[in-house]
Amino acid sequence: MSQPLPRQFLNNFMGTVADCLDAFTAALFVYEPETRRLCLNQYHSLSDNIVPRAVIEEGHGFVSWVMKNQRALQVPRFNRDSRTLGFYSTDVGLKSFLAVPLPEMAGVLCVDSRSRFAFAQKHERILESLARTAYNFMVAEKGSLQARFYSSILKWQMTSHEDRRTALESLAELLGFEVAIAARHLVGTSFVVIEDIVQKGDASHVAMKFQGEKVPLGQGIAGWVARHESSILLERDSAQPRKGSLLVPDEPFMFGPVVAGVFCGNEGEDTLDVNYCFVFSGDADTSSWPGDILKVLEFLLKGRLPWH
Repeated sequence: MSQPLPRQFLNNFMGTVADCLDAFTAALFVYEPETRRLCLNQYHSLSDNIVPRAVIEEGHGFVSWVMKNQRALQVPRFNRDSRTLGFYSTDVGLKSFLAVPLPEMAGVLCVDSRSRFAFAQKHERILESLARTAYNFMVAEKGSLQARFYSSILKWQMTSHEDRRTALESLAELLGFEVAIAARHLVGTSFVVIEDIVQKGDASHVAMKFQGEKVPLGQGIAGWVARHESSILLERDSAQPRKGSLLVPDEPFMFGPVVAGVFCGNEGEDTLDVNYCFVFSGDADTSSWPGDILKVLEFLLKGRLPWH
């Protein structure tokens, strides 16, 4: 599958940054506010020793300093091991370094060189201009991804699925989740009942054993959503799934690294108040999701109620 056009532009753009400043490496880091980390998004380098998915923690190194202080940094006599920058796997003999922040605290654009005094004040101004361009590409890319996301969501909404389980499974697949759960809470009771549960892969038969089970209010993500009558999104903070439960302790389901709990209130079923909660979990890519993703999911799932 071809990449969105803005992403292709950004790939080529990093080569232009390196050429303009005669840099050994040009690197673009994107800031993640949730984790306070800087993640290597794009780079162009003459080195084979770049760490492709480098992550710089807050307070570590020059790149983090630029992000924190929102100021450009020139190091005309770089006399440290290259690995201290956070994106080299070995020392490559760097002698100069220059970095500037992106607009709107979006990240950092940096270049380095094997020559001393490689960057002057004019190079800083050029890099600042290039940083603004990089930011515009990132905004365009985000818009392109979100347009595709909304198109897929609309298609799901307009599709007449064979049954509720198929609808739940297809929505989980669209969002990139491995597990999806639909639970029903009769207001006034102290538990939720698992109406449907789907799990990607060979373990789907294990998930089926939980269908019809009762989960106490407040237990797991499903119980929390039902008790608080509120949706929740737990985004990734590491490459590994976090500890926790969707339903019960020691369950066989993947918890995260992204978990979404969606609350849908529904009145009037059999003259009694019935609420629903939906839980999704897995290694979902959230880069194309809008900021109000929970509201979007609430709207979509309420359109399928009552869930029986």
